[in-house]
Amino acid sequence: MQQSTADAGRRSRGWASVRRALARHPRIGLAVRASLAATAAWWLALLVPGPLADYPYYAPLGAVIATTSSTLAGSVRDSAQTVAAIGLGAAVALTGDALIDHRLLTLAVVVGLGVVLTGWPLLGSSSAWVPTSALFVLIIGHENPSAYVMGYAGLTFMGALVGVAVAAAFPPLPLAPAEHSLGTLRDTLAGQLDDVVGGLQQEHPPTQDEWRGRIRTIDPLLAHMRAAVQESDEARRGNPRAARYRLAADRLYRQARALERLTLLVEDLTLVIAETEIAESERVALGPHLRPAAARALAALADVLRSVDGAEADRDAVARADAALDAFTAELRRARTTTDDDLFEAGNIVDNVRRSLAAVRPADDA
Repeated sequence: MQQSTADAGRRSRGWASVRRALARHPRIGLAVRASLAATAAWWLALLVPGPLADYPYYAPLGAVIATTSSTLAGSVRDSAQTVAAIGLGAAVALTGDALIDHRLLTLAVVVGLGVVLTGWPLLGSSSAWVPTSALFVLIIGHENPSAYVMGYAGLTFMGALVGVAVAAAFPPLPLAPAEHSLGTLRDTLAGQLDDVVGGLQQEHPPTQDEWRGRIRTIDPLLAHMRAAVQESDEARRGNPRAARYRLAADRLYRQARALERLTLLVEDLTLVIAETEIAESERVALGPHLRPAAARALAALADVLRSVDGAEADRDAVARADAALDAFTAELRRARTTTDDDLFEAGNIVDNVRRSLAAVRPADDA
């Protein structure tokens, strides 16, 4: 009895490890689905009678096209667009062949028109199949164009149906890649604040070139995060697994919105400091008296960023950041009593940190 229980536990842990690996690497799942769909489509194509049996290889092609998307909705869209593009290219080729009685001229006109039609937005990324299909019909299917078109378009369509069926039976839900991209963006924003803090903690302000070396490239990470979150949102449509992971998906979308706001705030804050707290300036934004308090406030904000889960940060981290911000604000008030300068940029930094904290403050603390 104990042995069977231990074996069951090992099997359960083994399956859990497999599920985690598939979640972290969704491309593995795509590969398995594509292999299964292509094999099934090839088997079905070999059963098709008549002239279509001469072109069985187009069935697995349609299956692969339908299963390379990471979402079920994407599989349906890619299949429909590809089959439509193939059919349109075939129609262009047949029409050109019927109207133009010159082989080379027919080829030039048909391919040229096919390339023009690739700009049709409804075909999406599958538009390149229009001239390809037209070329195949003219050259490969020249001897028997009708049978070739039926085999090419028909078997591709059949294979696409098989691919969509496999995708529907095992629908992907790529939450893990979106979570990874969110974590990367969050850590990069926190690292950007760490770099700013390091510059403020120097005995003398960094030069303009030194500040440039501390500014990180964030826009590509933000774009990647948006694409990953959009992909996970699309994967929920028509996906029976979506209800089971609804809470995780909702938390992911809330965090994405919060990080989008924070990205703009952190970039603005970084630029304000990098453009005003430089060694070449006669009058800097903070100066030696305000730099330590500003550095502590920004370091606390970096800790808040790292603690973000969903749309909210850890309550204790926010409390420490509030205390650091209050200390920075108090230093700023004292500094204004000893100078005629309004310290506008320093006040802008305070407001920026406050808005950043507000973006991720727990709801019951707002």
